[in-house]
Amino acid sequence: MKRVIMAALAAAVLASVSMPLSAAEPAYGFKFSGFFKTDAAWDNARIYPGDYRLWVVQADEKNDEFFMTANETRLGFDFWWKEDSYTTKAKLEFDFYGAAPAENKSQPMLRHAYVSMEADSWALLFGQTWDIISPLNPKTVNYSVNWDQGNIGYRRPQMRVTLKMKPGEKADLKLDAGISRNIGNNLDKDALDDGADSGIPTVQGRLGLGVPMGSEGRFAIGVSGHYGQEKYSNDESDTPSWSLNGDLTIKINRRVTLLGEFFTGEDLSQYLGGIGQGVNPLGDPLPSMGGWGQIQIGATDKMSLNLGYTFDDPDNTEWKVPDDGETYTLKDLNSEAYGNVMYSLTGNVSLMFEVAYMQTKYTAKTYGEASTSEDCDAMRFQFAVKAAIK
Repeated sequence: MKRVIMAALAAAVLASVSMPLSAAEPAYGFKFSGFFKTDAAWDNARIYPGDYRLWVVQADEKNDEFFMTANETRLGFDFWWKEDSYTTKAKLEFDFYGAAPAENKSQPMLRHAYVSMEADSWALLFGQTWDIISPLNPKTVNYSVNWDQGNIGYRRPQMRVTLKMKPGEKADLKLDAGISRNIGNNLDKDALDDGADSGIPTVQGRLGLGVPMGSEGRFAIGVSGHYGQEKYSNDESDTPSWSLNGDLTIKINRRVTLLGEFFTGEDLSQYLGGIGQGVNPLGDPLPSMGGWGQIQIGATDKMSLNLGYTFDDPDNTEWKVPDDGETYTLKDLNSEAYGNVMYSLTGNVSLMFEVAYMQTKYTAKTYGEASTSEDCDAMRFQFAVKAAIK
């Protein structure tokens, strides 16, 4: 009898979060989201930072390394409330790539924390989530999805508005605009965030169009950009941060999709562009351009293949150095070719394997002397097991 009573109580609780209390009250509910993931990776040369790959480390000789981590494990909560004319949603999500004293003592890192209100023709969002610019991400086993390699955009606190229009029966036109937290560097070493010190937020926007292509395909294209500033208190100078970006998705059929992005801009380190370099040694904004492309193939209902190439190319002509006799090194080009296979072992558990070839070019400059260059490359083999929460 006790088990019957407990089962009845549990059923009542579950029903209360997924069904309206009465016909006159709004429907609401929540669900758990996320996954558990373990990665193992072997590199034939040093890659920064290790658990995931951003660039090849400049070293006198190659040194192979092995990493294993569960830090990408992700937990979240999704909430929604249905009103007569709109739906309110909220999301909370974190992984375990926060700062930690040791690999096996990882700490949570906030990924998403926002609330949104959505209707047929508009939406409002407040909180932390993905940037408006460059909205696509490739499918990789690597935790960092080509960041500092050609894919810019991250997560930050923001306020945005979305307008949704129908220029045709099956076409979709969407405009996103908003302001976001201006997260900068601290080049003047005054304990102040140079982005916050500018006194203004960053402005972001994107215009996207999607149209059907054949019976199963779809063509989507977008143009986006941002503008912000950093201020250095020691001389009150402003350094602009801006980008102009394009994104493209071509779904040929239910099995094959092509997608990619391109960017150009200045002072992009806070957007994971410029290979982590936003300004040159004189404090001037460093221009950079890059992009990525990927083909996604659903080989079977259980197995998918992904092949991609990505690059980030800072402008070495703008790597100007002071007349102090010191040598300053620029990560001049970062590129990667990779491929992976993902297989659904069960409805929740997937096995993944990825091979990547990375190359990072370094250019060293000393004032008044000729620059020198060095190419560093590495291979990574990565295996992962992922169990999704469904």
